[in-house]
Amino acid sequence: MIRIIAGKHKNRIIPTLKNSNYRPSTGKIREAIFSILTSGEFSDGRLFTKESKVLDLFAGTGSLAFESCSRGAGDITVIDINADYLRAAKAFASKIGEMDKMTFLNINATALPKCKNSFDLIFIDPPYYQNLVSKAVNALKKGQWLKDGTIIVVEFAKNEHLTDDSLEMVKEKIYGDSKLLILRS
Repeated sequence: MIRIIAGKHKNRIIPTLKNSNYRPSTGKIREAIFSILTSGEFSDGRLFTKESKVLDLFAGTGSLAFESCSRGAGDITVIDINADYLRAAKAFASKIGEMDKMTFLNINATALPKCKNSFDLIFIDPPYYQNLVSKAVNALKKGQWLKDGTIIVVEFAKNEHLTDDSLEMVKEKIYGDSKLLILRS
């Protein structure tokens, strides 16, 4: 069961698909992510305003997108290659009355098209052990999805690595078998 942690939709349960190979972020890791993104240098709340543009790559159920929406982000794009996940996420967005803030794209996160508008905050939470993080970061750069100062949150297996020296490391944390990186473009 995936529950929204805070904000307007606190405690709402995000539906998940049965018999899925999907590995959602644990509640502990989502809490850690949003604790970091709402404290310290981010305590001014700039990442979660009506003007904030948020991208959730490899979104699955969209838990990171919905958490961002609940906290006030006003322009959210949800990307997943699995149409069933996107249908479920879209149905939940409709149910909670947030379709006007959200865009759903059924595309490959490692082969992104050119982007018209860059993002303030990007979540990258791919399946583990498939070497997708570096490919996704390259696709974001090539398609101009990043701008100067974009915050990128990456969750992947703790023994995987990101091969990109152009991004500034803000924070790195290990939670069990997972690694969390907060980066800045």
